[in-house]
Amino acid sequence: MPHHALYTHQYFDIKGSHARRPEAAIRWSEGLPAEWREQVVAPLYFDHYKEYLVKAARILGRDEDDQPCYCACCYVLEESPDPARPGSCRELAYAETLRAWRLRDGRWLIHRVIIRHGEQAKARGFFSLSPSMPR
Repeated sequence: MPHHALYTHQYFDIKGSHARRPEAAIRWSEGLPAEWREQVVAPLYFDHYKEYLVKAARILGRDEDDQPCYCACCYVLEESPDPARPGSCRELAYAETLRAWRLRDGRWLIHRVIIRHGEQAKARGFFSLSPSMPR
């Protein structure tokens, strides 16, 4: 299994550039703490964006006014194989996944998980609040 498959979000399965999916196609509230569920704006549909050159993707959920209210993204950075070691392969340098929900008061609840040097066991997720959507 390729390294990036271990670190990417389950819905980043599109090929190339952009795709749109209905609300029922994404479990957008998964990972959202129960105490925050009544305070978030529910998305009606999702736009998916996938990079061609790097292992990165983004999902934007939009509300009835076409404003972003959910955001999920992931990216993976790999180190090139060491030419001095024949048979070596690319190694994970850094991976990050992020999910964010817009609250009814306009703030964003953000959950971020960072993995360094392929050490998945040391990865820890954390929540934060922001006045703006993560970019």
